[in-house]
Amino acid sequence: MLLRLQDFLYADRFQDITEPDIEMAVAYINTMFSGVQYLWGSEYCILSPEEREAKRLLCYNNLVAWRLMQMYPGKVTEGSGSMGPMPLESKSISLVNIKYKNIIRQGGSMALLTTNAYGIDALEMIQSAPENFVLY
Repeated sequence: MLLRLQDFLYADRFQDITEPDIEMAVAYINTMFSGVQYLWGSEYCILSPEEREAKRLLCYNNLVAWRLMQMYPGKVTEGSGSMGPMPLESKSISLVNIKYKNIIRQGGSMALLTTNAYGIDALEMIQSAPENFVLY
């Protein structure tokens, strides 16, 4: 199941985002993260088919919201913080230095997901899927 425009649950969290903007983000996510449709579907997953589809839908929604925040950072409603287009690894405030824990088990496009809360939620869902723990 790939995400469709009418399945996007977070449209009300963005200001002045048009349907074409959302369609572009949905198309990007459906292409870039097409593997999400196969997660929670293996013999190792004990969820019902309805629960599996709900997890996939939630993951795709988080990914589209992440992409919209990347594309249109000025159109995000309050309460949806972003760290900008690049993952933030550390921060310094006066004499205080903070280094963030690396939660990524694989690099590439997954590292980009750590730029805002939606992406981090999607990353955690993807990395915790049973398919990622099967030993061959």
